[in-house]
Amino acid sequence: MGAESTVPGFTKRQLFTVLGALALATMLASLETSIIATALPTITGEFNSFESFAWVGTAYIVTSAIGTPLIGKLSDIFGRRTMFQITMGIFLVGSLLCGFSQSMGQLIAARALQGLGGGAVQALAFSVMGDILPPRERGRYIGYFTLAFVGAALLGPLVGGLIIDHYSWEWIFWINVPAVLVVGTITHFALRLPFTRREAKIDYSGAVLLSVSIGGLMIALEEGRHGWAQSHVLALLGVGVVTLLLFLKVEQRATEPMIPLRLFRNPVVLAASMLGLCAGIISYGAGQFLNLYFQDSQLISPTESGLRTIPQMIGVTAATFGVGRLIAKTGGYKKYPIVGSALAVVGLLAISRIDGGTAYWTLVVPMAFLGFGSASIFTSTSIAGQNAVAFHDMGVTTAFLIFFRNFGGSFGLAIYGTILNSTIRSEIPARTGIAADEAASLIRSPREIALLPARQRDAVVDSVALGVGRIYLVCAIVMGVALIIAMLLPETPLRMRAGLSDAMEEERAKA
Repeated sequence: MGAESTVPGFTKRQLFTVLGALALATMLASLETSIIATALPTITGEFNSFESFAWVGTAYIVTSAIGTPLIGKLSDIFGRRTMFQITMGIFLVGSLLCGFSQSMGQLIAARALQGLGGGAVQALAFSVMGDILPPRERGRYIGYFTLAFVGAALLGPLVGGLIIDHYSWEWIFWINVPAVLVVGTITHFALRLPFTRREAKIDYSGAVLLSVSIGGLMIALEEGRHGWAQSHVLALLGVGVVTLLLFLKVEQRATEPMIPLRLFRNPVVLAASMLGLCAGIISYGAGQFLNLYFQDSQLISPTESGLRTIPQMIGVTAATFGVGRLIAKTGGYKKYPIVGSALAVVGLLAISRIDGGTAYWTLVVPMAFLGFGSASIFTSTSIAGQNAVAFHDMGVTTAFLIFFRNFGGSFGLAIYGTILNSTIRSEIPARTGIAADEAASLIRSPREIALLPARQRDAVVDSVALGVGRIYLVCAIVMGVALIIAMLLPETPLRMRAGLSDAMEEERAKA
């Protein structure tokens, strides 16, 4: 037998097997977000659907945001392992359908299904980690989970670029199939965790209302780029707001609410959620637009575009391992989102000044600051939020935190897509004289843009750079808000015991 770990019922070997399996699954789900970034310009160019650029990412993140709270609740009822296997299966089917898509509409629909499965993987992985590791010790291990995220972020753009340059874009999705089968096999055996099942009523009404609300608001944000006064945009906004209010009313009466509103009364969970919302708007919402800038403004290949984002991932790596270990050593977490938010503001302001001729070396440090800032928030708020609740709320709280990150990403993508498209529709016609409705048709792959007549090529290069710069200026404002929230984040002592230990003792006491 192996040496016993600090987790009851687990040897060190068993513990690391479980954590390793979860980290592998987290990497797979994260890879799907990063690998698409360098492929999107080519995909949208092939389908001649540049104006739907943002929706390929939005569809994935919106369904992740919708599904995460429900999956968190179901995992509290049926167990993490069962729900994990189901969500991996959904992710597998979605990946296959993405690769077989014959239009942008089909691809967006398949991405929505893929996001429903992939988005839940991280929530379940962090829930299990919250179950078996004490909050004080969690900082030592969370870096390995973030390493999976960082590894995906580092490899994703590079692998995506290589596939686009040498194969067809469908393989961006089809390479998930063997990976899912391997991870699914490992987790089937590795996730045999002690789990106390409890009876709970699923909040179907809340799930439907929240889904309709998020969907209505996000579609309205996307359609609003054609005009916010349009009747269908106003109707969607109205549906989103009304269903959100109904959702809040239903949750007040629900026996087992999908998102317990009492969590909002916990100042740590509330602040951690709002910080995650801001960081999600930045990292999930704006992450893909730098790749767009490198390809369509500086006319470099998808592979080189992916390599150019490495400084941002280095910042993520430094934050996750450094911050996680410092939290474990000191027992404090508040200072790290403050420092991270401040550095991110500096980096974002620098990036917002880009144009078609910006030297790459001037973006290296700002990208590192951006990565460090968002990762500092994700690492510290995960630990703070889970530390602030009891074991029986671990799954729903973790899902609650990740829900706000994903919601921030979907909100950011819709807003940023609107900003970019409105810039394209105004700047390119002003510089070339073509109609606004035809402006987006000039934006294709880097090779095709390079072959345009000089006047049109320069208009595309400058307009994309201007639009992306405006996006990052908005990001800087959002991180300024995060800095204020970070200063208000309460700091409570980190527990030295795992929630699973407390739950097992409670069960023995009842017996």
